[in-house]
Amino acid sequence: MESQQTDKTMAGFEEVLFHPAEHLSGEIRKATRWWWLYTLLGLASIVLGVAALASRITGVATLVAVFSLFLVYTGVFEIAFATTIRNRRWMGILTGVLSIVAGVVALAWPGITVLVLAIFVGASLLGWGLYRIYLSFTDPLLRPRAVTLVEGIALAALGVLALAWPGVSVLVLSVLVGVFFIAFGIFSFVGGLQLLDLHHALTKAEDEVARTTQGADGASEVHHHAA
Repeated sequence: MESQQTDKTMAGFEEVLFHPAEHLSGEIRKATRWWWLYTLLGLASIVLGVAALASRITGVATLVAVFSLFLVYTGVFEIAFATTIRNRRWMGILTGVLSIVAGVVALAWPGITVLVLAIFVGASLLGWGLYRIYLSFTDPLLRPRAVTLVEGIALAALGVLALAWPGVSVLVLSVLVGVFFIAFGIFSFVGGLQLLDLHHALTKAEDEVARTTQGADGASEVHHHAA
């Protein structure tokens, strides 16, 4: 009788101990399933960056269209990814919404000047950079944190450069935009691969826990029958 009570107590203790861990693992694994979208975003960004640098964009309207569409695209992606496991997910959703709004405003602004465009580009780069720096200290999925931190610093530096450069030309802005696309794309691609590795690691760990639990249940059942 005492042995049965002890077994029930231990079973209850194991359930309390492992249930939160299983829940957390499940949430993280759900988030890591987005690895392919993160990688795809990185590749698309790299292609856009190379195209912007190679084409040497000289028209304001063309640069506005390219940059605005990218802001909208990254904003939608950020909102989708922020709804997974990120701490303070409202921050990611807000960042995504602001990115979309900035893209739509810039695209719909008739006769936008180079100066206004430079402000849009600089503010967007600075905003994304500061946000990535914030994520490098708070997001549990981003490993190693140094990669995201370097990305944030680089983007913020480009933003400050665009804002502090009076009389910047469309060509210079297109170069900054191209570099932004490439930097953002490289870090996003690397981040996607890191999420994939984490997904495989979690799957392997869950399988090992399941086998261990089954073995422990079998041993407990043998012990119960022996008692």
